[in-house]
Amino acid sequence: MAYGDVHSGYRGLAYISNVGNVRFGDASISAKQVVEAPDLIMGDWDHDAYVYGKVEVGGTISGPVTETFVSGSGGGTGLWSWGVKRDGDCGDLDSGDVTLYYYCGGSDKNSRTFSNMLVNTIGFSCAAGDIAQFNIDLMGMAAGDWAAATPPHMTTGEKLMTWDVCSVQISSGGEFDVPANIAYSNFDFSISNNLTPVYSLGQNDTVGLFPFDIVPGLRTITGSISVYDTPQADGYDYWTDYAAEPVSVITFNIGSLAIDMKVRFHRVEPASSVGPVVSTIGFTGVTHQTGAAFN
Repeated sequence: MAYGDVHSGYRGLAYISNVGNVRFGDASISAKQVVEAPDLIMGDWDHDAYVYGKVEVGGTISGPVTETFVSGSGGGTGLWSWGVKRDGDCGDLDSGDVTLYYYCGGSDKNSRTFSNMLVNTIGFSCAAGDIAQFNIDLMGMAAGDWAAATPPHMTTGEKLMTWDVCSVQISSGGEFDVPANIAYSNFDFSISNNLTPVYSLGQNDTVGLFPFDIVPGLRTITGSISVYDTPQADGYDYWTDYAAEPVSVITFNIGSLAIDMKVRFHRVEPASSVGPVVSTIGFTGVTHQTGAAFN
C-alpha cells in the first residue's frame, strides 16, 4: 500500500464456504503470534534470547441478523446450522474456509483466506423494538497469503431480522410457570463448542507453528429470557421435586427458523423501576439436544 492510500471498508465482504456471502458489522479474524523473551541469567541486562510462539488463528464476526443467518446465500446452510450442527456419531463440526475482503483496492493485496475454520461460539440476541444481532467466534488452522482480489458484488436486497419475526414459546417442565398471555421483552443465548487447538512435538514444515488439529469439546448452552411482570414461580426447594419434572423446552422462532432447546431454568430475577416491571430468567441447556440443525 502506497503512502497516503486509504480505503473504505464498506466494499469489503466475508465469504464462508459453508454459508456463502455474509454481510456483517465488524470482523476481527487474524493470525496471532507473540514473541516470547524469558528472563534469563545471561550476562546482560537486555533480553537477548527469544522465540516465536505458536500461531493462533481466529476472531469474531458480528452484526445484525439477516436472512443469511437462517438459510445462507448461494446454496449455503446458514450461520446457525454451520455453528451448531454436530455429527450424529462423533459430535464433529463442519470446518469451512473464511475469506475476508477488506476493501476494494484494485491491484492491492486486500484479501486473505483462513482455512479449516470452526465455530467456537455462536450467539444471538433480540430485544423488542430492535434488530436481532449475532456474533460468532471462530478458530482455524491456517492463514493464507494476502491476495489481490475484487470482492463479490452482493447487490441483492436482504431483509434484516427484526423483533416482529422473532418470538419465544416455552413448554414448561414445571419449575417455571408460563402464563398463557406472557409477554417477552428480550432474549439471548450463546452456544459454545469449547474448541481446543492442538499442537504436537515435531510438527512438520507444512504445519509450522499452526495447530495441526482442533478438537470440539462439550457443547455448552446458556442464555436468558426477560419477561414483563413477575412470573409466579421461583423453582423448587428440593432436588426430588426437580428430578420428578421433565426438562423445559424453549422454542426460539427466528424468521423461518424454529430452534428447540432443552433447558433447565434458573431462579427468577425480578427487577422494579419507574417503567415496566421486567424479570429475567436464566437457563442452561441440558439433555441431548435434537431438532433443527443440532444434529
